[in-house]
Amino acid sequence: MGSFMEHVLPGTLFLAVSLWHICNAVVRFVMNPKGFQVRVLNPVSGFDGRLRYLELYVVAIGAFIDMCIEFLYSTHLKFFVNGVLNPSHTNDFEHSGMLLMFFIFGVVALFPQQTGLVQN
Repeated sequence: MGSFMEHVLPGTLFLAVSLWHICNAVVRFVMNPKGFQVRVLNPVSGFDGRLRYLELYVVAIGAFIDMCIEFLYSTHLKFFVNGVLNPSHTNDFEHSGMLLMFFIFGVVALFPQQTGLVQN
């Protein structure tokens, strides 16, 4: 069960978001090659705009959940051994740091969108 929660589920979410980005970029490029611009966000259309920022929610919430699993569950809350960082969990600490950056990105990108501070 641990491997599924630590690798398969988060990997599948990141793969889905990556494929979403690739498909949207290809479609935008084919539709208008000269006006093509890289975007950080690819809004979900339809559903009366209710799922517009689904991508950012998946990134932020998915990264937060996986960060909690990596940092709290995988380490068994044994962060230090003999006064130093637990060497048997350095991989978990590394993954937690990476996931923290994804979480911060999701929140920072989502906040101005949801508060109306950014005009589209």
